[in-house]
Amino acid sequence: MNSKIKKLTKETAIYGISIVIGRFLNFLLTPMYTNYLDKAEMAFNINLFAYIAFINILYSFGMESSFFRFAKSETNETPNDYSPSQVFSHSYFSILFLGIINSGLIFIFSDEISPLVGFENAGYLIRIAAFIPLLDALVLIPFAYLRLNRQAKKFSILRFLSILINVILNFIFLVNFDYGIMGILIAQVISSSISFAIFIPSIFKHLTFKFNKKLLVEMFQFGLPTVPASISTIALQVADRPIVEFISGKDIVSIYGVNYKLGIPMMMFVSVFEYAWKPFYLAHYNDADAKAIFAKVLTTFSIASMILILLWSFSLEFIVRIPFIGGSFINPAYWSGLNIVPIILFGYFFNGIFTNLNAGFLIEKKTKYLPLIVGLSALSNIIFLFLLVPKYGFFGGAWATFLAYLLQAILVFYYSNKIYPIKYEWKKIMLITIITATFILSDKLFFSSNFDLNILIIIRIVLIIIYLSTLFIFGFLRKLDFSFMKRKS
Repeated sequence: MNSKIKKLTKETAIYGISIVIGRFLNFLLTPMYTNYLDKAEMAFNINLFAYIAFINILYSFGMESSFFRFAKSETNETPNDYSPSQVFSHSYFSILFLGIINSGLIFIFSDEISPLVGFENAGYLIRIAAFIPLLDALVLIPFAYLRLNRQAKKFSILRFLSILINVILNFIFLVNFDYGIMGILIAQVISSSISFAIFIPSIFKHLTFKFNKKLLVEMFQFGLPTVPASISTIALQVADRPIVEFISGKDIVSIYGVNYKLGIPMMMFVSVFEYAWKPFYLAHYNDADAKAIFAKVLTTFSIASMILILLWSFSLEFIVRIPFIGGSFINPAYWSGLNIVPIILFGYFFNGIFTNLNAGFLIEKKTKYLPLIVGLSALSNIIFLFLLVPKYGFFGGAWATFLAYLLQAILVFYYSNKIYPIKYEWKKIMLITIITATFILSDKLFFSSNFDLNILIIIRIVLIIIYLSTLFIFGFLRKLDFSFMKRKS
């Protein structure tokens, strides 16, 4: 057990280094945007990429999940009669065909689409944006191949390179040439094109032009049930932006969107975990001690998450004031939304719990439950948004998303416990969550609004020491809890 968890930890670290650095570089675009775009342009940018994230699902159509299920890795043979090149090719050509159709339709009807999504007279921007999901789709399977075969270093380097190029081009087009939104889109298209070009030799190496109807049908039968869940997942992640703008206007959605971005530490942590987690549990679910490993992984994930949430929440007021390109790290016009960040962080944590618990559905091949779980959560998010945003503005948006992620975690636990029951350490997880939330809430109520920044630094250092001491007293930080990661099997 311990050697396998150590391997997962190592792969997570490899993914983590590149993703954390890459996402951080990408995140630096947000403060730059706050200093070079007005609130209306910021709202435009936030909503446009929200729509792109949503339509990305229509480009893959579940074939990435099917690839993971049917492909044979170099270290793990799956029980099917299909060669790796067959699975790769059927996945890739399906995505290529869907991508060309979807982007072609967007390009042709860009002028008609523009006002429908709230972008008046922006057809030329829609035409540029049409290439972004297509180029992203063309590297889905090559990147999935690297993950499947545990080529974490190569995967991480290529991901990081694409992000780095995008960030550099954003700086050039936005700061040097003042191209505004168009510059942001052109930068994304160029960086995605370079990423695709790098994969071209590898793509042709694995392609075969022998059609297998049975394989294609089986792959779609497995992948299609995941599409509604994927659509619901993206809706859960990005539907709040257009709805907040619809209810409260561009100024509110720009404040909401910028501060939502400040939840990036937990978002990155969950993403890093997921990249390593999916290949890991698919490779080890038949092991005798699999369920014990999965339970321990969730506890460790929860402990690390809570520490990260508290440290980041206590740092925000100081981080936003750091000098940056064009002004401060975050333009003061957006500081009024800082208090929603801890809410967003806890929402991401519950999304991480969902990520861990949904392993059972893929292991038992019962993905039909995922659309129900995520669909109900996405629907609840929309309902909560319309209930809370009119009265509470961007705070309502944050609480709506939090409640939706919480409901998603509850539902996935309920159904996974029926399908693939595991004895998780829920008492420990609930206790550390309550402790962390109590410290953050106490800080907001008694300290953050009553003291100047110099005194607040000292107070929060003391609170962090007390917090870590509390975790140690309750046994969360004792060596015994993490010794399983150090012992040799």
